[in-house]
Amino acid sequence: MNRLGKILSSRLFVVSVLIFIQIAVIVLPMFFLSAYYIPLFLFFEFLSFLISINIVNRNNNPDFKIAWIIPVLCFPVGGALLYIMFGRTHLNKKNTAKLKEAVESSSGIIVPDNELLDMIGVKNAHIRREASYIINNSRSNIYAFTETEFLNPGMLFFDDLIQELRKAESYIFLEYFIIGDGEMWQQIFDILRDKAASGVEVRLMYDDIGTINLLPVDFPAAMQAHGIRTVVFNPYKPSLDRFMNYRDHRKFAIIDGKVAFTGGINIADEYINRKERFGFWEDSCVKLNGDAVRKVVVLYLEMWYFATGEKQDYDKYAIRYQSKNDGFVIPFSDEPLFRGLIHENAYVNVIDNAKKYVYICTPYLILDDVVENALIRAARSGIDVKIITPHIPDKKLIFEMTQANYTRLIDNGVGIYEFVPGFIHTKMIISDDMTAIVGTCNFDYRSFYLHFENGVWMYKSKAVSQACQSFLNSLSVSEKITPEFCRNVSFGRQLLRSLIKVLSPLL
Repeated sequence: MNRLGKILSSRLFVVSVLIFIQIAVIVLPMFFLSAYYIPLFLFFEFLSFLISINIVNRNNNPDFKIAWIIPVLCFPVGGALLYIMFGRTHLNKKNTAKLKEAVESSSGIIVPDNELLDMIGVKNAHIRREASYIINNSRSNIYAFTETEFLNPGMLFFDDLIQELRKAESYIFLEYFIIGDGEMWQQIFDILRDKAASGVEVRLMYDDIGTINLLPVDFPAAMQAHGIRTVVFNPYKPSLDRFMNYRDHRKFAIIDGKVAFTGGINIADEYINRKERFGFWEDSCVKLNGDAVRKVVVLYLEMWYFATGEKQDYDKYAIRYQSKNDGFVIPFSDEPLFRGLIHENAYVNVIDNAKKYVYICTPYLILDDVVENALIRAARSGIDVKIITPHIPDKKLIFEMTQANYTRLIDNGVGIYEFVPGFIHTKMIISDDMTAIVGTCNFDYRSFYLHFENGVWMYKSKAVSQACQSFLNSLSVSEKITPEFCRNVSFGRQLLRSLIKVLSPLL
């Protein structure tokens, strides 16, 4: 079957068409009726006015408000109906209750260690506040007695993961946004199958949208036949339920409650450069060995509870295990239930606390005013702010959005660099050789507002210095973007960028 035939017959295309048809069935009759029936037209005009007032008064980012007000006011019928269906960023009552029950099910398992926080606070009050914000808003804890290692590029992570999977004696928990068949998955699957056959508990959870064109529909059943408990997060259905917009973008590999991996790397051959898609694929991961893994296990079990409704035995899996003392670590997650925008604010706190430099890697640079102003404020204060983005994009429209954000940052002293060898998928921020956040959260609206994300905050850990060296290595093969580059853009592309910059919070 040719490429077009595969696209037209794919589940993603078929379900998307069915959703579009449902929207059209609702919107088009209203549109045509309002064109010929004045009272209905006036009703939608009034409804659009009320919705606009509601949008202005909601506790949302101003960019989100502007992005929705424009279509609501310009297209009173379609804009109003689409906002009612998809515009509200909070979860519906059913899923809010489910998620709240899941996170509350682990109550008492993780208890904050104020003694460690106070120890940090004696030397650096700013770092203590940085850590306290994450702990207080993500139900986490700060850990010592945890070894950290920054693994880059993806092949190093894969080699280490394979070794750790082979050592598993009690359980293996995996959670990924993308799983694609190929050499990487087949090697992992062989180990999972053998471990399950030998009595090791194996669980696998993945996001349906992330894998929809990569795995067959009967994949969960095939895994269950090998003793691998498998859950598909938020299956993509022909439904107008706005929960379809929320995806599990987290990435975890947990072995026996002692070792955990997390970062940007999914399970597919491009992530380890066994298949070339967009030049060289630069990606990274953090390995945790020790006490902090306890929190990672709890995060995994909470999500399993949310996805399945199965109550979890946290004490059985979240064991107490200490390794060497390697700085301080806070694993955390960010769910759309909690509108505190934990990742965004954690990034801003790192930027605001910097005294010498802030280094950022992100595949997508689609910023709101909060982050953009924090970066500009730092740069104009004399802080060395550098950001690396891809030179070869994976999504052309998203790349236009990314480049649309360059001009104001560069004009205010922020250094923007594109990774010339290909696509950089690492998501991290590093400051002053002391702190770093590495995880799954991009610098974009979807990651900040809609996705389930996770990260690891580290202070004076080995992985911080390793991450810094990795950044410098990537910087050495990156091209600095100049003001002339930003201005030398055709009128058509300028117009496109202006439009997508306004509407980017909706995409």
